[in-house]
Amino acid sequence: MSLRYFAPCLLACCLCGCDNDTDAPPATYGALLVDLGEQVILPTHREFVTKADELVTALQALEQAPDADSLTAAQAAWRGARKAYRMLDAIQLVPDVNLRITERIDVAPADEAGIEKLVVGSGAVDDDAVSNAGGKKKGFLGLEYLLFRAPDRAAPAPVLQDDAAAPRRLTLAVSMADEIAASARELDDAWELDKDGYIAEFEHPSLSARRYQSELDAVNDLVGAGNYALETIVGIRLAMPLGRKSGGDPSPLLDPTRRSDNAVEDMQNGLAGFVAVYTLPAFTHAVAERSAVLDRQVHSEIEASRVKLADIPAPFARAVVEQTPIVQSAYDATQALKHTWNADVTSALGATFRVGDNDGD
Repeated sequence: MSLRYFAPCLLACCLCGCDNDTDAPPATYGALLVDLGEQVILPTHREFVTKADELVTALQALEQAPDADSLTAAQAAWRGARKAYRMLDAIQLVPDVNLRITERIDVAPADEAGIEKLVVGSGAVDDDAVSNAGGKKKGFLGLEYLLFRAPDRAAPAPVLQDDAAAPRRLTLAVSMADEIAASARELDDAWELDKDGYIAEFEHPSLSARRYQSELDAVNDLVGAGNYALETIVGIRLAMPLGRKSGGDPSPLLDPTRRSDNAVEDMQNGLAGFVAVYTLPAFTHAVAERSAVLDRQVHSEIEASRVKLADIPAPFARAVVEQTPIVQSAYDATQALKHTWNADVTSALGATFRVGDNDGD
């Protein structure tokens, strides 16, 4: 990727007097923030819009002709949209938080009984109904319930059940997809320069001084977003099923994507979003100029995390119980990466990491 904004004068400023001293912050982050905005943040949000729209199209086709083929296409579209959403984890910044998108479209676990109550009720199952429903009755996990059959059961996916409520399940599935797509567009609009234009504030924080008083404030926020992505993998998707949060035995019931067996893919995509930030040339350069050893360590820990996550056999829920050491190994690898990010990379950038409520395993 191009470093057209990373001017030679910036490199000179970053190097001047540093001599790999990780305690001294770079003189400016301007080029880094612009590259992140143009090469990572905007394209990733736009991709989510594209994949969410494809999900709506696939669900509409399923509603019109519900069969095995249209269901398979809808399941693939669900995975594609979910991948695009997980890629946003490492750039969950101000618009993502303020708009409370996650609370609308990705709340675990799905309330399967509550969804069926909507289906068999007398009220509409349109976009308004979904908008007013609680987070556990809709979103990605609500759709997962409708699109995928329960593990180890012969019954078909709920959307293909042949009963009186079948048409309402299909309509509800389309409405759930509609809300995901609307949320994706709202989030992208918040960033786009010709809409709400938050990208300008992120790339040039000193010019607006609204959320950020300085470029370093924006980097602090970015450090927190990187932690969020890694903590989602380490502290939620791995630690909880492994029983590390409860002090108990591993439990497959704590995998919220058991129907689709999408846990490993979720984690891999969250890691990929984190890697997209770190491996941006301007970002890697900023760390390497402070400490080449640290940069090599981060790349090594990223690769170890990739390998260990890929080693987890399917289905994930069974692996947690029957092959716990393999899952634990993935936990150890990603935990090491998270610690390096929060402590060493943060220090090398001269940034401040603020421990959040979701951090601590």
